[in-house]
Amino acid sequence: MTDRSWQLMQAHTLLGTLTLDEIDQPWFRCRFTATPAWEDVRPILDEWTHSVEAAEPDSPRAEQALCAVDALGLALVPADGKEPIGDFLIHVRGARASFRY
Repeated sequence: MTDRSWQLMQAHTLLGTLTLDEIDQPWFRCRFTATPAWEDVRPILDEWTHSVEAAEPDSPRAEQALCAVDALGLALVPADGKEPIGDFLIHVRGARASFRY
């Protein structure tokens, strides 16, 4: 497999790089390398991930967390020059990330 990667961007700010490890349809499983700017958005993404992985699902909490993530205006910019992905779901856990679009 060729080395595929995406830059996680918020406007013109690089938050981190996702490098593909495997595809588990529909999820792309990646290594995540954060930049210092990641710390500004990490709590919002952490809340989103925790809300959907909770032992007792809480739909209002998950909906509110997803709205907060959407408000960040994130994009995944492919390293191969293809069009940026603006509509996606992402979960980041330390140095691991998964996304689908």
